[in-house]
Amino acid sequence: MRAPPLAFGCIAIAAAAVASCHRGGGSSGGGGPAPSSSVITIGVALGTCPDIAVCERECDAGSADRCRRLAATYALGDGVDKDETRATVLYEHACDMKDPSACVFAGQMYEFAHGVPKDDARAARFYERACDGQYAPGCFNLAIMYERGTGVPQDRAKAADLYQGACTAGAKQACDKARELHGPAGIPFLDGGLP
Repeated sequence: MRAPPLAFGCIAIAAAAVASCHRGGGSSGGGGPAPSSSVITIGVALGTCPDIAVCERECDAGSADRCRRLAATYALGDGVDKDETRATVLYEHACDMKDPSACVFAGQMYEFAHGVPKDDARAARFYERACDGQYAPGCFNLAIMYERGTGVPQDRAKAADLYQGACTAGAKQACDKARELHGPAGIPFLDGGLP
């Protein structure tokens, strides 16, 4: 069965925009956070390559930005034949060059089987690399995986901490999820027992 096409409903440029990418477009009652595929459309906002030859030369010369843009060009089929397998290789290459958004895209390619076999564990590793690079969408996507136990062992405490990191970076929906998973704040004198 062929994977569904990349979604283009939410364009997220900054971590705060991740909060608006929620299943059904709303912020309540949607059954949890949006699948992390909604963030894949950052590629549209971060750009593609109008001149493939120039981007290929600059990517080969070590420009992570050009590798990521070239990957988006192939993933979207923007002026070239759509080639998700080539896009994934280029996203991985840009991720290796420390481009955290490329790490998120590589993760999404594996999580949603776009041009490569589905591999949730590999997707989680890419999201972790993005999160390690202080990129909130990577932390958010990794939190979803830990919350659900997809590609990683289920660990709601770790998910809550990751959501909190994305929240600190400005992603409102991540703040809501962090509060939900951490639970209500305790009453200090009751938490320590009675005197």
